[in-house]
Amino acid sequence: MSSSTLDFTATIDAIVGRTVPDKVKKSALVAIVLGLAGFGYGLVTEPVWAWGSFLVALIFVLSLAQGGVMFGVMMNLVAGRWGAPLKRIGEVFGFFLPVGYLLLVVFLVAGTGIYPWHANTIVDGGVVSLAAHSEGVLFHSKEVWLSMPFFIARQLVAFALLIILDYWYIKTSLRPDLIAAKARLGDKAPAWWDRLIGDAGSVEDEAAASSSKQTVIAVVLALTYPMIFSMAAFDLMMSLSPWWYANMFGAWFFVSAFWSALCGIGLFALLGKDWATLRPFVTKKTMHDLGMLATALCMFWAYTSFAQILPIWYSNMPEETDFLLVRMVLPEWYPLTYSVAVTCFLAPFVMLTSRAVKKMKWPMVGVLCTILTGIFLERTMVVMPSIYFKDSFPIDLFLICSVGCLAAAIGLFVLVVTKVMSQVPSVTITDERMNKHDWDIHAHSLDAH
Repeated sequence: MSSSTLDFTATIDAIVGRTVPDKVKKSALVAIVLGLAGFGYGLVTEPVWAWGSFLVALIFVLSLAQGGVMFGVMMNLVAGRWGAPLKRIGEVFGFFLPVGYLLLVVFLVAGTGIYPWHANTIVDGGVVSLAAHSEGVLFHSKEVWLSMPFFIARQLVAFALLIILDYWYIKTSLRPDLIAAKARLGDKAPAWWDRLIGDAGSVEDEAAASSSKQTVIAVVLALTYPMIFSMAAFDLMMSLSPWWYANMFGAWFFVSAFWSALCGIGLFALLGKDWATLRPFVTKKTMHDLGMLATALCMFWAYTSFAQILPIWYSNMPEETDFLLVRMVLPEWYPLTYSVAVTCFLAPFVMLTSRAVKKMKWPMVGVLCTILTGIFLERTMVVMPSIYFKDSFPIDLFLICSVGCLAAAIGLFVLVVTKVMSQVPSVTITDERMNKHDWDIHAHSLDAH
């Protein structure tokens, strides 16, 4: 039941002739080229750091892509209306997942030498056997789990399963919108739409069927995503220090992955509002609500961080405290750790307590970029001290290789996302939740100021 129906005519018509802006395309290509050069520099000077940087960048963009899909899943499961105008952005993020899967394959084929339990572990630029590198690196209970064939197989199978479910969900959500848009655009619609549309019924019937199917798939994804991303956290990052373990690490990771995607969606909505014809739908109230959720996730990140540190501190067992001491006490690493605390919690929490900041474009862009920077630094903090053992922080490798790999990954992500978004309706035009509900009551308008 809704009190008004939005007009999506301009949204549909904008698809015809819409292309990726030249500035965006050129900037993304430059970022990719410079990032590849930085990765090459790292391979020549410090292979361990280079592959660690590759892993950090890979995890970052996979989080953006999968977290975007999970935003739509969340909106379905909670019947959320405030995020409906942002749902399509998250779904389009999911189109990057096949590219991310290929990058994962590259890492699993060529980069697993950074793991200390690998039969051939990279140390100081060379390759040595595990026996020569470290005696008794594993507990016997981990020998089966941390075997490279099983390690590679479960990553490939798990992420393939997740991508199949994502594709099913995205196709189900997109299909009625393409049917409605095709009815208006006719032959002007992109040819690839026909592969998703197939035999189309009426828009109303297709929309109703899509909504029902999305709810079912959303439940499956809501159960699958935490399990697979927790496994990825334990395998891809925690096993770099096979002596250390924290049960909450998986939840810490998959929630922050969703958090990063939320920030990415917000940035796309703010910076691409006019290009993607989002201005009539993404209002100040929408961004205020997104800012509120970002604040909640900021507090959750701080809570789970402290909840992991506290029991390690009071149990005082060497196999657990070593992980923290390296990052919080050693002079080559503690500045990075404290920077993470500032950029992931202190700075964004203080800024997001302001109601005005959440309603203004550029202050909100600054907050979202701060959080994304903090998440990148946090991934770096988790990965690098486990594989790089020299007594000084390599600022040149960080700026050239780590930032370069991230720039290349983001550049590739932006190219894929903008290309897809240029050819689909930028909002879910057949979703009933796009319309205001009769029961919606707002005591104070957030869009009035």
